[in-house]
Amino acid sequence: MQKDWYQTHKTWRAILLMPLSWVFSFSAHERKLVLQRHAYKSMLPIIVVGNIAVGGTGKTPVVQVLCQYLQKKGYYPAIITRGFGGKAKHYPFAINEQCSPKECGDEPYMLSKLLQGIPIVVSPKRVDSVKWIESRLPKVNVIISDDGLQHYAMARDIEIAVVDGQRMFGNGLCLPAGRLREPVRRLKKVDFVIINGGANKRDCEGITAFGMELKADALVNIATGEPHSIAAFIMKYGKACYAIAGIGNPDRFFESLRRLGFNELKAHPFADHYAYNHKDFDFVTHANMPVVMTHKDAVKCQSFAKGNWYYLAVLPAIDNGFFEDVSESLSLLEKAKR
Repeated sequence: MQKDWYQTHKTWRAILLMPLSWVFSFSAHERKLVLQRHAYKSMLPIIVVGNIAVGGTGKTPVVQVLCQYLQKKGYYPAIITRGFGGKAKHYPFAINEQCSPKECGDEPYMLSKLLQGIPIVVSPKRVDSVKWIESRLPKVNVIISDDGLQHYAMARDIEIAVVDGQRMFGNGLCLPAGRLREPVRRLKKVDFVIINGGANKRDCEGITAFGMELKADALVNIATGEPHSIAAFIMKYGKACYAIAGIGNPDRFFESLRRLGFNELKAHPFADHYAYNHKDFDFVTHANMPVVMTHKDAVKCQSFAKGNWYYLAVLPAIDNGFFEDVSESLSLLEKAKR
């Protein structure tokens, strides 16, 4: 059925499921109204980075660069997240140097390595994380929620929606006939829309959007942490590699490797947030051929990574004006809350 979701037209299976989509959309709207009436309102500004579709859109890189920008502006941000795939002994759970991806989830763990010094608090109930930060981290003056656009039990001050520029909204239908959690018109209510990739799309259903590209920075050895430039890597290993991706849109990753020059790609997609073990790599029959994966995958393979296993480090680049607009909105919020 998921193949039908990503068609630009409505297949016969999607049409049959359209009544269920209407029920889902109506129920989601009613649930939203109920939760918003009793939503927890923090005295700290809360920025939600989310999406309206299932599957990966690039939310986490936006959280990364937003935190880095706010730090430079003198803010003390903290991140709250669901921690999908992790199983901590208690919640809220603050990530520390001793925790593993199995405890906190792959994306929060990855962020903790990229944003050292920024508190990251994990809980299925984001309001609990907000209250934990309020009571224990007095220095924090802005909270960023990685995902949670539909977590309406938590009031928010700024909403940022990230859209996959390649797949966009598929057939435009809500679950189960399509991939949308909320109708496309929901984007008219958010503060900022970011298009991740795509053919320079800056117009999203009549809404002006900021473009974002994930630019390849280096290939980093998973076992040693040593970075290699793309040119140096190809010089050493050639243009053939095994490619691994357990993310929302694996094809995006594989295509990015092809654009970098890896034209002899043996692609192996896995489910999003997949928990790897060494047996999952039995298909690696050419010992000298390198294995390349995303950073999100690499954090779960460190304990058994071999010497020629690498992850692609990327740098998110968002259109000029985005950070300045967010900063201005945040300044106005601070004045209002004071």
